Amino acid sequence: MQFLEDFRYAVRRLWKDRAFTSVVVLALAMGIGTNTTVFTLVNAVLFKGLPFEDPDRILHLNSRNIRESSNFNVSLPDYRDWKEQGKVFNPLAAYQITGFNLSDGEELPERFSGARLTPNAFSVIRVKPVLGRDFEEADAKPGAQVVAILGYSIWQNRYSGKPDILGKTIRLNEVPTTIIGVMPKGFKFPIGQDLWTQLLPTPVIEKRDERGLSVFGRLAPGATLAEAKATMNGIASRLEKAYEKENKDIGVNVETFNDRFNGGNIKQIFLVLMGAVGFLLLIACANVSNLLLARAVTRGREISIRTALGASRWQVVRQLLTESILLGFLGGLAGLFLSYWGVRGFSMAVADVGKPYWIDFSMDLTVFGYLAAICIGTGILFGLVPALRATKVDLNEMLKDGGRGTGARTGYLSSGLVVIELGLALVLLIGAGLMMRSFMNLNGLGNQYNADRILTMRMNLVRTKYVTPDNRFRFAEKLLARLKALPGVERVAITSNLPLNGSFGRNVEIEGKPPVEPGRRPATTAIYITPDYFRVLGKPLLRGREFEDADGVPGREVVIVNQRFVEKYFPGQEAIGKRFRMPEEDASVNSAWVNIVGVALNARQDDPTREIEPLVYITERMQPLSNISVMARTAVDPITLATPFRKAVQELDADLPVFDPWPMQRSLEQQRWPFRVFGTMFTLFAIMAIALASVGIYAVMSYSVNQRRQEIGIRMALGSSASGVVRLILRKGLIQLALGLTLGLGGSVLATRALSVLLVDVKSTDPLTYGVLALLLGTITLAACLIPARRAAKVDPLVALRYE
Repeated sequence: MQFLEDFRYAVRRLWKDRAFTSVVVLALAMGIGTNTTVFTLVNAVLFKGLPFEDPDRILHLNSRNIRESSNFNVSLPDYRDWKEQGKVFNPLAAYQITGFNLSDGEELPERFSGARLTPNAFSVIRVKPVLGRDFEEADAKPGAQVVAILGYSIWQNRYSGKPDILGKTIRLNEVPTTIIGVMPKGFKFPIGQDLWTQLLPTPVIEKRDERGLSVFGRLAPGATLAEAKATMNGIASRLEKAYEKENKDIGVNVETFNDRFNGGNIKQIFLVLMGAVGFLLLIACANVSNLLLARAVTRGREISIRTALGASRWQVVRQLLTESILLGFLGGLAGLFLSYWGVRGFSMAVADVGKPYWIDFSMDLTVFGYLAAICIGTGILFGLVPALRATKVDLNEMLKDGGRGTGARTGYLSSGLVVIELGLALVLLIGAGLMMRSFMNLNGLGNQYNADRILTMRMNLVRTKYVTPDNRFRFAEKLLARLKALPGVERVAITSNLPLNGSFGRNVEIEGKPPVEPGRRPATTAIYITPDYFRVLGKPLLRGREFEDADGVPGREVVIVNQRFVEKYFPGQEAIGKRFRMPEEDASVNSAWVNIVGVALNARQDDPTREIEPLVYITERMQPLSNISVMARTAVDPITLATPFRKAVQELDADLPVFDPWPMQRSLEQQRWPFRVFGTMFTLFAIMAIALASVGIYAVMSYSVNQRRQEIGIRMALGSSASGVVRLILRKGLIQLALGLTLGLGGSVLATRALSVLLVDVKSTDPLTYGVLALLLGTITLAACLIPARRAAKVDPLVALRYE
């Protein structure tokens, strides 16, 4: 009953002070809303897990090089030994992600991401087809008929959901394949795959050093993750002794399936986001605490009367905490509205970025429980100290007319809270600044390539049809000729990898330098291109020449390298005319010495957060490609040529699908989305933090001016000038600002290290970013201090001396 009375009184009090209540609720809505938004995202990525039965008991296994601490895939013989000896699993299964060209003679061919599976894969995760049957052990025997299970979306979109799809023969990578089943709606195992065939043993994958599989399994009843790790490491030790050549230094990495795909940088980024919104919530709480401290002075007389009438200190504190917790819930309700739109906006922003299919950015009971917890927690956090301060009063002093209460005692506390607000705001502001600078640096790549007039598309030549390098080269030649003849096309090139889409790792051996054993050779990256590559990108060479049509034939093995390659391997020398070779892993293959004929500008080809690496451009004629990426510079809107490009490919090969026919701008945006999305989020958090901190220091300075009206009046009556009063008031604000900036700069050095995984061409301790943003926050803070200071300078001494 006492609680209900406290609650009713709190409602009446907050309704009476509607302006105060609105300001507090708005501040809390920012802090609680952003926290709920980010926790919803973190919950979806890190906590919800797989949409399967007992998802935490599904583990992912990789081979691990113990000496180099690197993970990689598993060989089929190793998988069989793991499955036979790993009794902690019930059972183990394997998959191999691949791409499928699907053709059926009815619709245009399409390219789908799929996987080859061991027959027990779906039974491990306990998911069954909604139509037809699962894979069986007989399907995995050598010579078995290739069968496939379709994803629900393929069944609906390509085959209109017809039940007679079972038994239909299609062609996957030119191989006749029988459809035996359809998986449930939304199922895209293991990440975003939509088509599955059985894993058939071949002479290649039967080799123990041919590691191309990923392994997963369900823990046996009673088994733990620690036991699984110990068991698998024991098996790895036995295999290393049995197969010294193939399995030397090879261990096993065991982790949950969810951690495998949502750990590492992704996990770090979302934890950084949680830290950022935690800072924002602390700023909001500090702000509200300051408002409550100021309000406590006006309620000092009321609290004193309640105490004089017999209320204990605990009863008064309980009443004030009830009010603050009610404010917390009101802020939570408003924050929930903001969070709904925030989560929806984030979901739209990352809809097409290749996230695992099981990630669902929706609010569940865990999110609502978190929301309730932070509503109560923030209510206590920002309300407890003001409540204790408000009840620590001198009754005789407070009951006198004009008693000024606890104003002097709360001054230091309010100032301390403002310092904390400014420090936290600067940390968020610098984090946002670093993210935005990274985005702008990465965004400049599109301008560097004039990418708005380039059309790209991709295709995959099936090796069973294009068996020899000559077959693949002739196809590329014919395709280039057809595309160049299309109206609106200026230049066309083929490459193995579009900008920012990766490269091949190769080792190098420099002519004239002592030979190095295979495991210690220096490394470079490489891509394959046709002669018009640099002209399509509008990126001329620094020196030397571009490729010619005759380059790449025996006797004309030439390459182009980037500046970074020259700096690393030919420092202070002219690289044109130098020779090197890129030895194959198979020592029996004699690698040709290649001659450098050109040097290109440095350009990012791989992960934009890493330093630019040495890069070799190899003419496509030296190694005709199976995976082809086409780039065409156009005189018209690139997207208008997507259909003519498709038709040109179909005229050459009716079963060859074209995928991702996009303007290059879109391709680059696919690589830039983390910087755009997370950079925008950090910027919004920083803007909120600045707004809250500015309001906080303005409120404290205004309160300070009101508390010192008599002092100011006396000073002015004794001859103090208006500028002297302004300096008096600003001095306090400048001290708070200096302390806050010092705290913020120190905190930023520590906090922004976690952002290093997302920074492009800017260091986490970049002095320009720190200096400019500290100056910006200082300017805003001074403006917030100046308004109360100027108001203080206009105080009428006679009015001030009569105040209370």
